[in-house]
Amino acid sequence: MSRLALRIFVTIFLTLLAIGLGAIAITSWYIEQRTARSAIELTTGSEDAAEALAAGGRAGLIDWARRQQADKKSLLIFLVIDEWGEELLDRPIPRVPSPSDAEQLNNMTSRANGEPSAASSIVTLDLPTGMPILSGADGQRYLLMTIPRDGRRGVFGLPSTRFSLLALALLLTAAASYWLAGSITRPIIDLKRTAEALSFGKLEARVAHASLQRRDELGELAYTFDRMAARLGAALQAKEQLLRDVSHELRSPLTRMRLATALLRKRMDAPAELDRLEIDIARLDELIEDILSISRLQAEPSSLRKEPIDLRHLLERIATDAQFEAKEKGCRIAWENSETPCMLILDTQWTSAAIENVVRNAIRYTQKESTVSIELEQSAREACVTVCDAGPGVPENQLAQIFEPFYRIERDRGRTSGGTGLGLAIAARVLAAHGGRIEAQNRLGAEPGLMIRMWWPKTQA
Repeated sequence: MSRLALRIFVTIFLTLLAIGLGAIAITSWYIEQRTARSAIELTTGSEDAAEALAAGGRAGLIDWARRQQADKKSLLIFLVIDEWGEELLDRPIPRVPSPSDAEQLNNMTSRANGEPSAASSIVTLDLPTGMPILSGADGQRYLLMTIPRDGRRGVFGLPSTRFSLLALALLLTAAASYWLAGSITRPIIDLKRTAEALSFGKLEARVAHASLQRRDELGELAYTFDRMAARLGAALQAKEQLLRDVSHELRSPLTRMRLATALLRKRMDAPAELDRLEIDIARLDELIEDILSISRLQAEPSSLRKEPIDLRHLLERIATDAQFEAKEKGCRIAWENSETPCMLILDTQWTSAAIENVVRNAIRYTQKESTVSIELEQSAREACVTVCDAGPGVPENQLAQIFEPFYRIERDRGRTSGGTGLGLAIAARVLAAHGGRIEAQNRLGAEPGLMIRMWWPKTQA
């Protein structure tokens, strides 16, 4: 049996054991209390019956029997049986469990056709057993038989002892279930939070120490997951460091190539070839700058220069600039400026770069004569910028991967159809550095395409 299964078994077994022992203890205590109280009620009730018989005779005893039956607080009901075996209130007489009590009842009721005993001037009470005998002043004798009162109910209509047992069982079961559920789910929730942090690029996220200290399968899982997170973080950091080092190393030869190109242009008459060379150098320079931007965002997210900005005005400027690029592609930009301010604390430069990259990506892949829409929605906690195009979309299994550096859809790896594959990656890093998130999904219906939504955390300025 595994340790986790053993933990579940022991918890359930101990809970049931505690419920059983508690039920025995409560039942024993309840029986003792009821027995003691019944004995007291038997004595006091018999004395009250003797006083009623002395004061009012048979009629007084009948009135007392009615009052006693109506008393819902007592544990016992007194049946008053005369020497002819008749109960004074015509109530049924149950069978008595004790042989001695049965013999006493038979002795009392054996004079079915006999005569009353000799009259006496006083009323006597004989209390030898559980069925006292009253002797009236007229010589008549009455047997007092007690039966437990039926219908003493507690909450939910249950007898008080059963309700106590039910309450104990529910309390112990709830406490054990709560502890067991927390014991199992706490490390799972911890693993989920760590995985979410890693998915948002927080490579320093690790499993909580309490989960690592467990001595069961969940503890082993937490330890394995923590080691995996450490190795993954080290591998990603090594990759980012390699990209930074390579990018820095390429800067110097690119600078020298640009100077050499300028010198060649002065000495040679080959403008077409030099123009081609300068374009390639510019592209390499742009690629290196993008790589360094991603590295800076991941390595130093706190370096952002945040300030209060109205996101509406920023989107309006981006939409206006994008109109020129859209005209060359033969499409349109749809943007409706809202009158409601949308104040956020953001880095203006990086926020603008992230949104521009998403808008340019939409313009690049949308169909001619189509529309690229930009929408702004806001709630109390965040603002959402949505960019929709009318392009071919992205396969469902690749939607999350398009935000990775250099990732390009398999059917679209040609340089002429797309950029370097870093635009959306930069947007994702900018959102993560601001504490936001980005998501892509395909549009369905009459106008297919790709929809990218960016959630920016909202802070009132």
